[in-house]
Amino acid sequence: MTTQLSQGKFTNLQELADTEGTFNFLGLAQNKAAVQLTAKQQIEFTQLVADALAATTTGTILTATDNKQLHQVHQKQAGLITLYDPHAKAQSQAPSLGRFVHTTHSNAVLLPLTYNPHADNDQKLAFVERVGAEALAADLPLIISLTTTDETATDKTQSEFAKKQPQLVLDTLKELTKPRYHIDILQIETPLNFDFVEGFTSQDVVPVYSRREAAKLLKEASDITTIPFIYRSGLNTMTSFQAAVKFAGQAGAKFAGITLDESLWETAVTEYLASGESGLNHELQHLQADVQTLNATLENYATPWYDRFGGLKQLDLFTNPFQL
Repeated sequence: MTTQLSQGKFTNLQELADTEGTFNFLGLAQNKAAVQLTAKQQIEFTQLVADALAATTTGTILTATDNKQLHQVHQKQAGLITLYDPHAKAQSQAPSLGRFVHTTHSNAVLLPLTYNPHADNDQKLAFVERVGAEALAADLPLIISLTTTDETATDKTQSEFAKKQPQLVLDTLKELTKPRYHIDILQIETPLNFDFVEGFTSQDVVPVYSRREAAKLLKEASDITTIPFIYRSGLNTMTSFQAAVKFAGQAGAKFAGITLDESLWETAVTEYLASGESGLNHELQHLQADVQTLNATLENYATPWYDRFGGLKQLDLFTNPFQL
């Protein structure tokens, strides 16, 4: 059975992928450590990181403000993804995606979404559906950056949340992969916290999951998903993220790539504040080596985004008749 996809979305997804159809995104839009920087420093920091790592990644995620000021980022072998974050305003008052995309020149739009599948989500899902329809009309891929939550276990670093996390992720994937949302890529955290997986824990931590249980959960989450998904590094260190991605691949999870974000920039920001550009460049040399190691893991385990639909020949491309 073929899957319909607009020509515009297909072209942009291919521009965001490598020659094998997999993704390796540089997530610079949700950099919590950057709040320590002035506006001028943040622009310079983002430019330096993008310049150093764009050649080893396939796409760069920027805020709309950075997008307007960093004109050269996406010209260095990497596509451009712009963060669409209406959270500063009530969602009902958020600017339409149509007005938003006219101010950017992106290959895709990324919408961050905090989601508890066991809460009342009618309003939130209606908003996602609206954004999905507008992305379809704009002929741009929509990426949802997903963070699962639970009101009864708010500390994601503790075992209480680790026990709940897999089911939260599974139930969320069941909902957000429905066609009505027109989501093209799900960017998710690994479905379980590897700090509580046998073989990955610290000496003083009691594992919540055996390696066999963890492998089963990773495979189950992959099988539930009907659209391409990628893992984001989130709160992981580079070392733990590399181990998690490799383990997921060995477990049979059919992920289409990864996003490097959040905690990976904390040391880089610290070095930049302490020693300026020279300190940052020293840290970026280490990150370049780490990204190359991660790319080798992706070559072995990541699967092309279009394999989720049975391969390129199973895509029924059409010219989008909609206009914003």
